[in-house]
Amino acid sequence: MRNLLFGLFLVGGIALAAGGRKRSGDAPQPVEQPAEEALAEIQERPPAPAMFPDGLPVVIQQVPDGLANLTAQGCNSCHWSAHDQWAPTGHANAWRSERFQAAVARVGQATVCTQCHLPLANQHDRLATGYVDQDLARPVLEDNPAWDPSLMSEGVGCAACHVREGTILAVHDSSRSPHPLAVSAELTRSESCATCHQLSWPGGDRPFYDTYGEWERSRYAEAGVGCQDCHMPPVAAPITASKFAAVSDHGFSADIRRAVSALVDLPSPRVQRGEPISVSVRLQNTGSGHHFPTGSPFKRYRVRARLLDSAGGELAETFTYDLAREIEAEPPWKTTADNRLPAGEEVSLEWEMTVAQKLPAQDATLVIDV
Repeated sequence: MRNLLFGLFLVGGIALAAGGRKRSGDAPQPVEQPAEEALAEIQERPPAPAMFPDGLPVVIQQVPDGLANLTAQGCNSCHWSAHDQWAPTGHANAWRSERFQAAVARVGQATVCTQCHLPLANQHDRLATGYVDQDLARPVLEDNPAWDPSLMSEGVGCAACHVREGTILAVHDSSRSPHPLAVSAELTRSESCATCHQLSWPGGDRPFYDTYGEWERSRYAEAGVGCQDCHMPPVAAPITASKFAAVSDHGFSADIRRAVSALVDLPSPRVQRGEPISVSVRLQNTGSGHHFPTGSPFKRYRVRARLLDSAGGELAETFTYDLAREIEAEPPWKTTADNRLPAGEEVSLEWEMTVAQKLPAQDATLVIDV
């Protein structure tokens, strides 16, 4: 949430007190390069297996040599930087999220939802073997003897993208890996994100989730700017206990302050009590490579404007505006309205605020929550 603050005086100029935060951290350390004698070995390693050849959930039957288990807890011992970035994210909380649990309750036991929030087969206590009348909301479920509750609690963990066929998939190779390693170009491509961030429901008028499609139709895709460029930018951090380098941020950044610009227009920095003041705001999607908001159609984003006194009390009626996609209450969830902001587009909002004549002259602040 970002607050735009505009100083006003009830009857001088307008002060904008909003800004981005500066990042700080340790000075970059030299990047350790593999020894020359190891280059031949690296180049001879087999190509990485495909990430999602059979869709979801992924069946992983072999723990790679050198790993004790498939949990993020196990990876944390060496890759603690990536683990700590991941731990508070929506991926780590994909199964525990109250918002997700409420949303999945609306669609019954639809495995099209749970297979992304629990992408490994052994995260499911029951697996679908078919669907009644081909209805995705009515799966035929059977007990899964390979269910692992520890993995289930971790949502979208490390193994979902980084373990295939007894091998660890990575963006960069290393001659000092204690486990089998293969370089996967898929990890750097937006198509890998589409596996979960693109979903069509049979009979729907448009994809249920269309984040990948929204990006694919945008100028970002035309320019070759992919999902990982914005959501997994390089950061200087320890790759392992003994190596410091620029690595992909596993915090999956989605900062509203970098996505939307709010341009405010006021007729004057002074408000005449008893007379309406016209306010207009242009919301521009200047930094999101897909619609804002995107993802679940059950999600909405509220813009709010308040005129406050020095104690935080409201001097006029609050203005609200919701950016959302409205859908029908039952499958196939056809769209009834959609006022979200596509990449590079804007919407203009206008309203009036009136301060009661009986109030004393005083300083006030117009707060736009974006």
